[in-house]
Amino acid sequence: MNPTYFITGYPGFIATKLVSALQKRHPSSTFYLLILKHERKIAERKLRSQAGNIHLVDGDITKYDLGLASQTIEELTEEVTHVIHLAALYDLTVAYEPAYLCNVIGTKNILSFVEKCPSLLRFCYFSTAYVSGDEKGLIMENEICMPSGFRNYYEQTKHEAEVQVREKMKELPITIIRPGIIVGDSKTGETLKFDGPYFMMQFIMRVSKFPIPYIGKTSSKIHLVPVDFIIEASVFLMHDSVGRSKTYHVLSPDSPSIHEAYTLLCQELLGKKPSWTLNRRIAERFLSISYISKWLGVPLETLSYFSHDATYDTSQLVQDLEGSGIECWPFNEYVSSIVQYYKNNAYDKNLIRY
Repeated sequence: MNPTYFITGYPGFIATKLVSALQKRHPSSTFYLLILKHERKIAERKLRSQAGNIHLVDGDITKYDLGLASQTIEELTEEVTHVIHLAALYDLTVAYEPAYLCNVIGTKNILSFVEKCPSLLRFCYFSTAYVSGDEKGLIMENEICMPSGFRNYYEQTKHEAEVQVREKMKELPITIIRPGIIVGDSKTGETLKFDGPYFMMQFIMRVSKFPIPYIGKTSSKIHLVPVDFIIEASVFLMHDSVGRSKTYHVLSPDSPSIHEAYTLLCQELLGKKPSWTLNRRIAERFLSISYISKWLGVPLETLSYFSHDATYDTSQLVQDLEGSGIECWPFNEYVSSIVQYYKNNAYDKNLIRY
């Protein structure tokens, strides 16, 4: 039986890449992509060169029955074999109410849809490694605990959403994907937005005429993951029986330290290394001033991700990908690709997120 996919989050970057990968794997499959009505033109433009087995469905995950007519719901649920939920409000500065509506209520509505699918083979939910909030130490893949706090409402609402999904894992065939900090394609460097480590690059370029500083002293790691690894690993795990009822930290088992990654970025961008250390508290004071933060290209909220003493267990991921030929390259082997893409597109307003 050819798969029939129902996917949210299109025309987002990961969803777009995922649809292309699934088409290559299952060319005879059928795709229903739930999109917001105002994004239809963007979605249609992206699909011009795609096969005719993709159908755009206007809807909204925050609405009852996804904003779809009851007849449409009946037809879709009868046919769908795989549901992939990517849609989320990803913004470290977002207020709680919109984050809750999209990430928590949206996931609740998708779960209601999933429960109506009699032919369901897999529900793949895209969470984040940072549902662990401010927890330190080793964060296990197969657990979700209530941290002492969250650094933003994105983390908090993604935690609340994943808790809902996990409650259904005994009833439904579920795979949970928890990516780390997503960067561009490891080969081409292509990305949809400059955030996360790209803020580092924006900062480095802004102060390039001066001796480059490290921001604070830290031994913390930065848990980066190229988008092509997320796609390859997720496609495999959501189809193979080994991935059923499991949660995966989809990131490098050998994440670099903040200083290692920052140094590599600086070398690739400018051909020189950082030469001194700026006290973290001073950096926070500077970034709390809006116009300085904007000029440097670094939102204050990102600093907490660059000094977080947490390690994310990937033992289940490594074990279940063994023999598949899928592995995450070390950061030093693809840093040149993402830096070159950044250099070529540094002034593209469609990519800049701050």
